Amino acid sequence: MGSLSTHTPFQWLRDLERRAKQRAKGLPRQEKIQQYWRGIAFRIADVSLVSSLVDIREILPCPTHLARVPGAKPWIKGIANIRGQLLPVIDLQGCLVASMIATDSKKRLLIINQAGISAGLLVDEVLGIKHFPEHLHEHNSPCKEAWMTPFAKGLFAHEGQTWTVFDMHTLAESDTFLKAAL
Repeated sequence: MGSLSTHTPFQWLRDLERRAKQRAKGLPRQEKIQQYWRGIAFRIADVSLVSSLVDIREILPCPTHLARVPGAKPWIKGIANIRGQLLPVIDLQGCLVASMIATDSKKRLLIINQAGISAGLLVDEVLGIKHFPEHLHEHNSPCKEAWMTPFAKGLFAHEGQTWTVFDMHTLAESDTFLKAAL
């Protein structure tokens, strides 16, 4: 290479580009990006369920003091004051199966706001946030539990366990859920 003073700026840039290409390393191999579905896993009786993360606003321990609701079905446990908002506390198992949940320290409330309805759903246990690869979502798989069929939106079979996808929006619009008066 001659002196830099004899090269035009264009020639100098071309030479710089050539040297950069000689020393450049290849781009990293492009990996396939996998999409994940995220949800809150919970249990009703012995059934493992998961609902979309966006369907559940908050998870709380079950309040110890609830105001009774006269004339309501037994699965309406009462009304709770949650952060200044009065919410009905609904025994989800009692609502769907007519078998009430016994309250203890493991029981949790899933706070939902679906179809304009805010409520606390009492479940046996919350198992945390689960991440499933999208391709594992079996949309058309039948639900094994007859009482859950109207609310099941497929399942995930992952790491030896089956998780039924429970649709909170469908629940909030169902007559089973809305007809709470005796």
